[in-house]
Amino acid sequence: MNDDGCCRISVIKAILYAYQFVFLLTGVAIIVVGVWKYLETHHYFTVADLNLYSAILYLFIITGCLVICAFIFGFCAIPKNRTKLIFVFILVLVFIFLLESLVAILAYFYQHSVNEDVTLRLNSSFLENYNRNSKTDSVDFIQENLHCCGAQSFSDWQYSRWIKGSPGIMNKVPDSCCKTPTFLCGKRDHPSNIFYAGCEDKITIILKLGLWIICAVSLGVSVLQVVGVVCSIKLFLKLEAEDKNYTPRSNGNESLIPP
Repeated sequence: MNDDGCCRISVIKAILYAYQFVFLLTGVAIIVVGVWKYLETHHYFTVADLNLYSAILYLFIITGCLVICAFIFGFCAIPKNRTKLIFVFILVLVFIFLLESLVAILAYFYQHSVNEDVTLRLNSSFLENYNRNSKTDSVDFIQENLHCCGAQSFSDWQYSRWIKGSPGIMNKVPDSCCKTPTFLCGKRDHPSNIFYAGCEDKITIILKLGLWIICAVSLGVSVLQVVGVVCSIKLFLKLEAEDKNYTPRSNGNESLIPP
């Protein structure tokens, strides 16, 4: 093969190696951001039964894992100069690009309707599940950490199954509604030490911010994917062009496009 061809291929491969390093960092960043948003919002989307939000979050984390897998495969494929491996690498990059684009689109459009879903489901979830299942801890966590009480206001609790199903109960609101939570601190109708504001608006703001972050990161990484796809296609075509002049036995390449 001629020197110019070697030079051009070596330059493309050098760019791909640099790209791979940045690609790895983006995969790690996606996983870190995804796990961070999961830990931060787990109680919120669990209590509100936001299945689409959780699906977007899980898909986002899976994308980060796929990026790392693609990085490993790319570093095995690029040095070998085998067109079949490069071709598979291109397909993997395209698939990840489509997946990231899907996550970005879902996150962008869902942030416009997440408020409606929270409004529809949060209050019933609070009132139906408190002191009955595992969501109780999440409800207490939300009220204590967001300094709120009930979905829309503290008065929501008078309609809860927890209150209506226990005639002898002393509490009018959960103890987690108190500014200083102590046992039976919410036993009076309107104690001065409870939070009067509801949790709905605060939860919506946190979830919307999480969706915006997921959307922005996915879009940024998908743009980076274009660079990798273009360079990989360029390398693939260069190797295929050389295979038209050299047989597989003489240069060791496996051509997908017959000469």
